[in-house]
This record gives sequence, C-alpha cells and structure tokens, in this order.
Amino acid sequence: MRPGYHGPASLCIALSLATGCTAAFSGIPAGAVVGRPAVYDYSPSVIQNGNLLQIWWCGLAANPSKSSQVTDAILYATIDLTTGTKSAWQTVMGETPGAWDSVYTCNPRVVAGSFVNPLGDGATYSYAMYYVATGRPDGSHNSIGVAFSNDGVHWKKYPQPVMSAMTQANYGLGQPAVYNSDRKSGIAIFYEDNCDSSNSIKHVEAVSTDGVHFHVAGTLTTNGLNPRSQNPTWGDMAYDSVTDTWYAAFNMDWRRPSTTGNQQERGQPGIVLYRIPAASLLTGATPWEELHTFDTNSTGYESNFIAGFLRDPYGNINVGPYPTIRLFTSISNSWPAWNASSADVSGGATPNSWDIGEVSWTPGEPVLALKQYNNKKVREATTGWIDPKGDFAFESTAGALYEAPRDGTTLAFYGCKGGSQDYFISTDSACEGQRILGVQGYGYLGPQPGLSLQPLYRCWSGHDHFVSTDGQCNGETESSVLLGYVMRQ
Repeated sequence: MRPGYHGPASLCIALSLATGCTAAFSGIPAGAVVGRPAVYDYSPSVIQNGNLLQIWWCGLAANPSKSSQVTDAILYATIDLTTGTKSAWQTVMGETPGAWDSVYTCNPRVVAGSFVNPLGDGATYSYAMYYVATGRPDGSHNSIGVAFSNDGVHWKKYPQPVMSAMTQANYGLGQPAVYNSDRKSGIAIFYEDNCDSSNSIKHVEAVSTDGVHFHVAGTLTTNGLNPRSQNPTWGDMAYDSVTDTWYAAFNMDWRRPSTTGNQQERGQPGIVLYRIPAASLLTGATPWEELHTFDTNSTGYESNFIAGFLRDPYGNINVGPYPTIRLFTSISNSWPAWNASSADVSGGATPNSWDIGEVSWTPGEPVLALKQYNNKKVREATTGWIDPKGDFAFESTAGALYEAPRDGTTLAFYGCKGGSQDYFISTDSACEGQRILGVQGYGYLGPQPGLSLQPLYRCWSGHDHFVSTDGQCNGETESSVLLGYVMRQ
C-alpha cells in the first residue's frame, strides 16, 4: 500500500473479511469518528446536510460486484447531529470487473447538485462522487472517475475516466477535491498530477459545466507553501464563500526511516492548513497563508494525513461551527506510551490502525502556550499533546508561540525525541537527526522593539533535556543553548 493513496492490506485480514469472519468489525474504535477495528479506513469526504453528517471514505472491504475481490472500496455512514446516533457502515461502491477501475477504487469526494442525464439514461441525479481508480495491480497509472446517485448509497458509474493520466508513468492522477459553483452541474475539480517522469507533484484545477466533460483551467500556485515540504501532497480543498478564499490541507513530509527504527511509516506525521484568496489561486499574486499544523505534537497520533474538510453539500466550508474550520483526518488510531521506542511507535502506525478522527481550527486564537511537564523521570515541553498515562505533572509555562508565521515570527520550534525518552525542542526542521514530533509553534530569532519577549534556552541535565528562560538553566546545569525568543505568557 502506498499511504495516502490505495492498495491491498495484509492477506490475513483480506481473507478474514472475504470468508465472513467479521466479528472484529463490531463497534467504532475509541478516538475515531468512523472506523473499524483491525482494518484500514481513511481519506474521508464529509458533508453536513441539515442535521446529518454524511461520510464516505476508502477502506478495506469486499467489492459489491465481485465478492472475492477484497481491496479498496468506498464505504458510507451517517451521524445524526441532533442525537449523536451513528449508522452502521456499508460498502456502497467498488471496482468494476474488466473495466479501467478493475483493481482499486479509492479517495472519494462527493458533491451535491442537479446532474441532468449525465449517463444517457434520461435520469437527473443529486450527487456526484469523484474517485480515484486504476486497473493496474501495482497501483500505478491512476485516473479520476465519477459516479452519480440520488441517495448517496446507490451509485451508477460513468463508464470512462473524466480525467485521465496523460502518461503511464508513476502514480498518475489522485486526491480530487470538488466544488459546485452553480448548485447544478458547474463543477471545479482540483487534483494531484504525478505523471511527470521526475516524480514531481503538481496541483491542477479543471472545470466542467456538466460534471463529466472537463478542461484544465491551470496549475495552482506554490507561492507561500512552507519550504519544509519540497513536493507537497494534500488531502482536500474547500471554498469559503464569505471571504472568497480557498482552504487547503497539505500533508507534511514523511519521516525519514533513519529516525523511525528503519521502518517506512504509513501515513505522514501531520497536516498543514493553508488559505489563499480565490483570485490568487492560480496566479500566486497573494501567497498561501499558513494557519495551523495538526501533527503528532498536537494530536499524539503517529500518523495524521489526508484530511477532508467538513463542507456543505456543494463544497462550501461555511457550515457547522464556521468560522471554526472542522477537518476529518486519517489517523493511526493509537496513542503510544511516552517512553515507546521509535521502532515500536512506527510499527504501531500500520494501515490496520487507520481510522478517521477529527481536528478543528478557530481564527483569532493564534497563540499557543509552551508548557513544561515532569513525570520524575524526564521532562517534556510542548504546546500540544502529553501522554495521559505517563504520570506527567505540569511544571511551568516557558512562554508562548504563534501557531503559524505572523508578525515577524520566522523561527519555527520543533518537538523532537531522541531514543525512547529524551524529548527536546529544536529549531532544526530535521530535529538534528532524531525523530520529529511536529511543529511546536513560531517565535523570533532575537529581541523585537515594542514586544514583550523572553529568551528560550534548551538545557541538558545529564539525563534529559528541558527548556528554561534562564541562560544558567535555573542552576541545574551550565549546559544551555539559546534557541530563540518567545512571547511572555
């Protein structure tokens, strides 16, 4: 399996599902909005329709058209927002034997509208699902197809891809995001193009008046995207009709195997939320604005990737808790122990642990408190998650950081971990060769006129790292490194 895209899970799980041994599928795992124990569920598309959440996602399941085929399929469930009742999951779409999408079907994105006779059957449909699929067993040369429905459950496919890979190299096309501009069939689709022989990824906009026939409008700007990710991938985009801006959720880069017990992790460590004025989406006249990072540092999960925005039926983000932005993330659904080794943590972040969780961002709350904790074995300073079973007690607040670059804050502070117990903060995006937990926040390289700042030092006690605003590390040690300057809290 290529995380963030699609492919088979372990053979034993596939055989269990195919033969009907599904006892482990009962119930939703703790910490998940939707999901199933011991199999992968990820890449959600979420619509709020009145008081109903409709959720489609990619997961391991038997193909409704060919029960012996157990790979990627599209699943569906609902949540009643009034009662909190969650429906049972059901498989609503799979591969088409003998067709272009005969091997894998994944990454759904659903939008409402009025689609008149798109299949030539004289029918009008109220939903369109754009999905990624291929007929190649190696998962390459993917294209984007569409299916139509009137209830979100029963789908009829358009027989050919609506966007096809121009070459047969690499992954192809993937990760569609969709928007209905006229509430009829005026569809804008944004997708990743990985057809280039250099294996680079670009993000493309294509538009249609009937939901089926598309032409390319242009390539999205990369101006303003954080240089930590040289070849960024994403999960979703959504439109804010109040501010005329686009939001996008890009994935962070993969952790290096040298920092994860020489294992290639499944799923990136975090998601970075951006927005950009609609007029600059293709031109880059105004750059992308970084807003917040959701990663291991903030959630505790080893993998946080491919997020889907909560949207109204037409793709607008102005729904539910707006102006708070709500995202449904693919996660490795387990909180590792504070003293777990990198190999153990990475080994637990397998596709079989993937579920769909939830995070949110609220504008106007840009400051994160940097708090230090102590469990009498080690100290950990973080703006985010702390192991609730680690016996950590709050020790002090070392200052505050901005959640994203603003007001002159150009210095990123990273949460890092060496070995199984040594938590430390670094300004090196590679965590000095150790395992990265994520972005703690942003501060300053030096004092700034008119701002109430204080220095932040990294100290070494002889057995653990900690932070201090005192260059002498409160007398505990004389070994200190000035990291930068943070706001007084």
